[in-house]
Amino acid sequence: MVTEEHTLWLAALLHDIGKFAQRASDQGRGASHAEFGRRFVEEMFAGYFAPCGDYLAHAVAHHHTGSPQRDIEKLVMLADCLSASEREEEERHQEAPSWAPMVSMFSRPPLAPEGTTELRFALGPLNWADELTFFPRKDVQVGPPDYAVLWEHFVAEFRTLAGERGYHPHDLTTILALLRKYTSRMPSATPWGKGETRTVPDVSLYDHLKSTAAIAACLYRELGPDSYDVLLKALRAASPGQEDLQLEVCALLKGDISGTQDFLYLMSSSGASRGLRGRSFYLQLLTETVAGWVLERLGLPLTNLLFAGGGHFYLLLPFRQTQELFPQLDKEVTEKLWRAHQGDLCLLMDYVPVALCDFLEAEQGGHAFSEKWSEVSERVNAAKQRKWGQPGTTWMSEVLFRPRQLGTTEEEVCQVCHGQWEPSVDMLVNGVRKCRRCESFEELGRKLRQPSAMLLLSMPERELPDRPTWDEVLAAFGRCPQVVAAAGELVPPQGAATSGVFYRFDSTEFLQSKTDAERLFGDLPMAYDFRLLADATPAVRDAQGSLKVAEFADLAQASEGVKWLGVLRMDVDDLGSVFRSGLAEHASLSRLCTLSETLRLFFEGWVPTLFRSYNPVASGSNGEKAHDAVYLIYAGGDDLFAVGAWSVLPEVAAQVRDDFRRLVGGDHITLSAGIAVEHQKFPLYQLAEAAKEALDGLAKRYSRKLNGRAVKKDAIGFMGKAMGWEELTRAAEWKDTVVQMLRGDGKKAVPRALVTRLAEIAHLYEANARLQRARQRAGEISEEQLNEEVMYAKWMWQLVYHLGRFRARQEEHKEELTELQQAIIRQQDSLIPLLAVLARWTELLTREE
Repeated sequence: MVTEEHTLWLAALLHDIGKFAQRASDQGRGASHAEFGRRFVEEMFAGYFAPCGDYLAHAVAHHHTGSPQRDIEKLVMLADCLSASEREEEERHQEAPSWAPMVSMFSRPPLAPEGTTELRFALGPLNWADELTFFPRKDVQVGPPDYAVLWEHFVAEFRTLAGERGYHPHDLTTILALLRKYTSRMPSATPWGKGETRTVPDVSLYDHLKSTAAIAACLYRELGPDSYDVLLKALRAASPGQEDLQLEVCALLKGDISGTQDFLYLMSSSGASRGLRGRSFYLQLLTETVAGWVLERLGLPLTNLLFAGGGHFYLLLPFRQTQELFPQLDKEVTEKLWRAHQGDLCLLMDYVPVALCDFLEAEQGGHAFSEKWSEVSERVNAAKQRKWGQPGTTWMSEVLFRPRQLGTTEEEVCQVCHGQWEPSVDMLVNGVRKCRRCESFEELGRKLRQPSAMLLLSMPERELPDRPTWDEVLAAFGRCPQVVAAAGELVPPQGAATSGVFYRFDSTEFLQSKTDAERLFGDLPMAYDFRLLADATPAVRDAQGSLKVAEFADLAQASEGVKWLGVLRMDVDDLGSVFRSGLAEHASLSRLCTLSETLRLFFEGWVPTLFRSYNPVASGSNGEKAHDAVYLIYAGGDDLFAVGAWSVLPEVAAQVRDDFRRLVGGDHITLSAGIAVEHQKFPLYQLAEAAKEALDGLAKRYSRKLNGRAVKKDAIGFMGKAMGWEELTRAAEWKDTVVQMLRGDGKKAVPRALVTRLAEIAHLYEANARLQRARQRAGEISEEQLNEEVMYAKWMWQLVYHLGRFRARQEEHKEELTELQQAIIRQQDSLIPLLAVLARWTELLTREE
């Protein structure tokens, strides 16, 4: 028999499943969505849900009843009220539930300016091969036939899950995955009402169901049955200052891994490409594992994991239980990670209380949930000032401050991470000393070249050995992972596995492997889910023609011109402000979850697909001489990091930015990038730092006038200069023209001396511009004089002189050279600020080495 508490989680998760069935039915107007939900659990899947008794059906059927009788019904109603307070209303056209596509909140005020075209998502299952999964459009049509097809597929997959057996508590994870697949592009509430104002359909049914289940799980632990009716009454008449709604029932906990930059990039080039991918994937797994470990310690379901990505996670937890257990949990996590990484990585956690009114809007006496989001982030940032202090002063004096003598000679140092190396424990690979941990990251990187699945078994927590491998660290938190290229490679668990989750990579057809997994693991409780791999791994063929992971030197060979390497970093501008204040008073828990899920699908789903199109060898679409060009090391949350052939990266960055504009529907939320370019032997951590400086020091500080409006950021740092994306396009067009002149392309080639002259003129211009700006700051010239002093200077006369000589000698290119001169010297929209980039870009593209 399933416990009462677990039945509550399931009831809250399925309480609105009837909306899906109702919109797909010809008799949709004949019964309420609650009745459709009851039929789903009590008739269509009666045998499967039998272990839940009649509690489940009652809770689903009566979650809108005026006088609920059972406690489980009241708790689902309470959680639904708190979650459904996200509904934003405005004057808008009436739409029947079956005919209303989900609106992208990026395209609406307050995130978008008034007058922005409203965009909507097409209805369908998540499918990484279909860009309709990722991008909203203006002209989307939805109707009952679309819902009917989707419902048919959902029910078919649900039958695959149910089989001939009854519900098992471990199935909750699989049901959550099915709901994510089928209801992420389906609005929870629709504008069907007859009043003057109607609901904006911008929150997904998936996020409403999940957040309702998360809230219900907390309420069950925090409230007694005597309070249910009182609070239901208070919520129905919610108003500012209502005392009952000040009750703190939840805690919002944030975890943030610190030290990731050095952990990823501060290593030598020996096996760096494989090891880097392994390290990046391990960080994501570690983030999710610790989040899952906290939930498991508190006995809570996966629904209470609100977000995990980019090295941090958010959990919704019962407040009093969190107060009681948090110090011990924090101490244990700190001690495990210290032993595992000796200070290289640290996970900082903290929490803030969440009262009932924090789920409500201001007119109901509530506060935007985003305030809690910001508050907990501030607490975690403050915790960084007392890193490693969680276990207490005794532990610090015995462990943290005790001197140790390790790796005193060159022969005792790992040549990858520069940590300790011992011949009896570690290994020598092709003459390179690698500690067992670094070797394990490289092995993981090799497995990630073309993985199809991952099995994550739950087992008793294990003690950490010295210099543990990546999987031994996860085992200390009770998780045993297997990454495989095919389900047939899975190995039956050794030891006391209690349950497992089978993840399908980059495909939502995750139940197809259920039969194989059941045959292999017998009666072991198994859940099924899907996850995004969020990478693009380049390949190269060895002497035998077999594919292997390309090294950075292989990527450099794919460059046009000099065979150098580049690092690309990108992230969303001012995303913190978007989450803190972008949704204003409508920043509910469900709306924030929908916002973060939309960004996550773009960065973890669409961006890797885009990068893989630049790797013909790995994708099997290459000719004999093709080279893979990019290695997407990480993409998630709101940012990405990639290594690749330097000449390809500007094009990739511009494509990512164009697609991001498609996602948000304009320029009100923007994306910036930084590219660093160097010789392939240049240390990776320095190249990564240079790209960070190009992003944060150049692009993020760039401001300009564009079409009469002031624009900040929304730029790229490249070749040592910040440019708007429109300026990068312009520089790229002129780069193509100059390269064509230098190569001739059927005409007499222009001498490379042209590039040298352009670089000299750019240098003269930059030096004079700096001088004149200093004079203006000193008050020697006015702001009006500044432009004239910058533009009409020695560089201009030299430009006219040199280009005139080239025109006289290169008759076949006279027209292009004249146009180039005019573009540089004209007053409005002159090319001169971009001339240094143009000269350097062209020089590297036309140089052999």
